[in-house]
Amino acid sequence: MTTITYLDERRLGASSKPQTSHPQQVISLFDRAVAAWNRRKTERMLEGLPQEIRKDIGWPTTIGK
Repeated sequence: MTTITYLDERRLGASSKPQTSHPQQVISLFDRAVAAWNRRKTERMLEGLPQEIRKDIGWPTTIGK
């Protein structure tokens, strides 16, 4: 299984920002959940491609044949 790590630019500067209100925190949480869902969906799509195509685009292949 392949793991991709993304840097969340919003988290890098979070300590310097003032506290946000509760509705903004909920929206931020929702945005992060949507982004994570989209990343997983993209990873599943890429893993579903044939091994030759994954190799051509530089996506790590699984050990197999």
